[in-house]
Amino acid sequence: MADDGIGLRIVEHLARRGLEQGFEAVAIADEGTRLLFYLTESTEKVVIVDAVDMGLAPGEYRLFKPADVVSRKKTPGLTTHEGDILKVLELAAGLGCPMPAVTILGIQPGNLEPGLELSPALESRFETYLGAAVEEVRRNG
Repeated sequence: MADDGIGLRIVEHLARRGLEQGFEAVAIADEGTRLLFYLTESTEKVVIVDAVDMGLAPGEYRLFKPADVVSRKKTPGLTTHEGDILKVLELAAGLGCPMPAVTILGIQPGNLEPGLELSPALESRFETYLGAAVEEVRRNG
């Protein structure tokens, strides 16, 4: 899982530390199409936390909207294990799903090799990512 599991680790910490006040943290992991179940009239905002190769230094992060980026993933279609959240959002729009405000907190991975530990670059900034995710969820608009 290494750095590719940063989103899951953020969700686990939010739940463990009781930080889910006024929102629900959900692990989508490699089943990106599960996001469709949360795109309802009652969903006000979605914040997606994930490892994103942005060409930055390992551990750097950015907040952006899906419309601000284009996926560079080379995938032939859409599967439940594909992992291209931008394609899932396009599918949702095509299906007429209600579209709340969506923000992505993209974290530049340092290590995508198989393993259980975060790279030192991400481990040292974990609390920063956690705070940025919570702040973005609570931000109006």
